[in-house]
Amino acid sequence: MPSTKIVYRTTVCLIWGLALWHSWECRGLFVDGSAFLVQIARREWFFDFYGPRLYAMVVTQVPIITGLFLGVTDLHLLARLLSLGLFALPTALYHLALLRVKDDAVLLAAVIAAIAVVFMTTSFFIVGEYNTAYAIAVLAAARLVTAQRLTVVDGLFLAVIGLLAVRTYEAMLYLGPLLAAMIVWALWRAPSRPWLASGLHLLSAAGFLAGMVVAIGSLRRPYSEEHLDETLQTAANFWQNLQFDLALLAALVVVVWALVRPRDLLTVRPYRWAMLGLAILALSPLMALSDTLVRPLAKSQYVARTAAGLVVAAIVVFIWVYGSRLRDKVPALLVLGNPPAARRFLGFAVVMLAAVLPSDIYLTQNWISYLDVMRSTVRDRDGVIAFETSPLARHPYDLLVEAWILPSQSLALRARRGDGIVAPPKGFNSWQPFPPDDPYPLGPFIWRD
Repeated sequence: MPSTKIVYRTTVCLIWGLALWHSWECRGLFVDGSAFLVQIARREWFFDFYGPRLYAMVVTQVPIITGLFLGVTDLHLLARLLSLGLFALPTALYHLALLRVKDDAVLLAAVIAAIAVVFMTTSFFIVGEYNTAYAIAVLAAARLVTAQRLTVVDGLFLAVIGLLAVRTYEAMLYLGPLLAAMIVWALWRAPSRPWLASGLHLLSAAGFLAGMVVAIGSLRRPYSEEHLDETLQTAANFWQNLQFDLALLAALVVVVWALVRPRDLLTVRPYRWAMLGLAILALSPLMALSDTLVRPLAKSQYVARTAAGLVVAAIVVFIWVYGSRLRDKVPALLVLGNPPAARRFLGFAVVMLAAVLPSDIYLTQNWISYLDVMRSTVRDRDGVIAFETSPLARHPYDLLVEAWILPSQSLALRARRGDGIVAPPKGFNSWQPFPPDDPYPLGPFIWRD
């Protein structure tokens, strides 16, 4: 097994490489991303419409707003800047978590598992502030358990991400108090409590608790009752995300086995069975050869976001227990204190990360093809284009269509004002940003190839 530092460097290169590739090739025109791009170009300012998620929205939109200030009017470049900002924030947070735990095989495995099971299986349509919230939680936990003493640097760092967490995502309803409790624990176990470092830690705890309060307010007075109801209804549909299911199943096999027979972590037995799920995950793009929905699906990633938050909370608890005195009372963690067992645990996390790659690459290539077809459709016709008469209605592109966003995607991809706008399918009666026959005027902003 390679050293933890080699694993750390490889993982960092991998997640940044994928983030940059997704940003460049998918061009920011994910489902909500198209609406964000059009609104930002139209306003020439931040699209910060939802107060409870304001801070994450503003930070991720800094690259595209910088482009606007520099006079960029090419929607192609602006889309990539938007995508870059959306991917870069959670990727940077996970990077910092990896950096913090790079010398501990078990903690490094836990962070890699969070990236593999949660980030890489639920972030394809990257416009989702939950990606940032989950990364914040993993980073804060990693920072706290690896701190030997209270320092101003750690306190200031936690205060900054605690402030960011105030208005990031409703998952702070439970992640906020969990992280605040970890901070109080860190203060309690510290050998000394310098006033400035302690004050900054308390400030960060206040930020996480404030995030919980904002989340409660958001759930009590939602931006859209319909959207909240839909989110609650789809929370139980996480099983529709094949990538998430297989990665989580493999992880659960090892976790349950470790709890029942902890000494087996010194052998390969738990991992042999878990590898079956990972092998299916790695080969899952081949399922697209069949004419069924049992395959990696981009739209299915979104429905697993709520369940993914619970997985992140479990990983945070694991990190906390591993770094506390309770570690000596949990047989599985005692076994993981043995270097051979820790190396196997880390090796499994790395394999889990690698197993997600083929399906992630497949989805990206699929989306690139979809955007190319959408662009050709918009530029080959004028006026309103009936969805049913477009290539988008054909298989497999129909698996990627989200009805309400079709006009926004069309508007973003137009090379001139007279290019076509694809209308939603017949019978679509839900909300859309603008009617297809009256698109937003975007002034000098057009898509340049």
